[in-house]
Amino acid sequence: MVKKGKFKLFSFLLENYLIYYKSINKSNKLIAFSIIECDNFLRIIKPLNEFLLNKYLFYYSIQLNIPQKRKTLIIISLVGEKRSNIDKFFNLIKEQIDNIDKSVSFLKNRKLKRHFLNVLSNDINEGANSMNQPNSLVLKCGNNLKFIQIHQIDCDNLKNQTIPLQSLLKALKNLNQKGYMIFNVRTNNREEIETNAYFLDIKYDLDSNVINIDKEINQLYDCELFKKSSPNISNLYRILWRVNISDNFYAINNDSDIFFSLSHFNFQDISKFNTQFVRSLQLNKIDYYRLKPNLFFIEEKILFLILEDNNLKEIKKLLENFFSQYFIFILILNQKEHRKLIESNEVGLLDNLKILNFKDFAMLDFLELHKENLLKNT
Repeated sequence: MVKKGKFKLFSFLLENYLIYYKSINKSNKLIAFSIIECDNFLRIIKPLNEFLLNKYLFYYSIQLNIPQKRKTLIIISLVGEKRSNIDKFFNLIKEQIDNIDKSVSFLKNRKLKRHFLNVLSNDINEGANSMNQPNSLVLKCGNNLKFIQIHQIDCDNLKNQTIPLQSLLKALKNLNQKGYMIFNVRTNNREEIETNAYFLDIKYDLDSNVINIDKEINQLYDCELFKKSSPNISNLYRILWRVNISDNFYAINNDSDIFFSLSHFNFQDISKFNTQFVRSLQLNKIDYYRLKPNLFFIEEKILFLILEDNNLKEIKKLLENFFSQYFIFILILNQKEHRKLIESNEVGLLDNLKILNFKDFAMLDFLELHKENLLKNT
């Protein structure tokens, strides 16, 4: 995992926001882990990718729970030869993430340890007994047995919303599956962002009626989306560290189109979207007045127009009447229509104007709507 480093899996140091491993050979390598807990991780994908490209992070992994009853966890990993360097990078990362999204939480001490170990078992003290069975890794901690099956995911089929990730999560829920979907994100030698994805299928007993998940999912989406991996005991550290379980990596965009279907907003139905938008304004205690069904006056300084497509006539009318007085946000829900507007040059690059697509909106922090210098920071 870490070049020339060898580590004892269940022997680590827990201190505040970090779990540290020290190599047990002469390489003097350190690897550290922290966990971010969040409701909506879309806003912090871009900064995490920048940390990867700048070598602050070794990798990060997004852990989605199935069924989705709990918050999303993001496991971040840092490496180095000195704790002081790891601590320095971590503090920079934490400060920036905290500034971007006040709702995220960096887990600490006992809570950090519990969530870190939970993917295997919280009963682990100094170790666990494990064995291989056909297609399963069996983990015994105390009197408890856990059967883990690993299914590799072909991310090419998830890119650009060909198969929305939200749809896949619902399909697994409908098939009564429980476990974790892991997206391990790193940079390659060409400084590109790439991911390795897999589903950890967790069971506490095996019976003859268990369904073939690979077959069910692949038939549902008419492609080879899932492929069962043959786990072995050496996969234990990969599972615990939420690192790649194969060498199959897929290039992804810096803003990670794979994940945007997980937004809580319905971008396909403008009526439902407007209702959700109002609810979010209310939850964030933002003052607003609804001028029209799709036009909002916010915090006495912002006009927020929501359109399904590129309605240039309505946009120009809004700009002519109000541009000199207010900040203006224009959200185009249809991605192609947004691109058409941007490329048309019909609307110039104005300081007080921000034209959003659905991905820009998904990463928008509603608390930013309170700030006077809002447009300069979006």
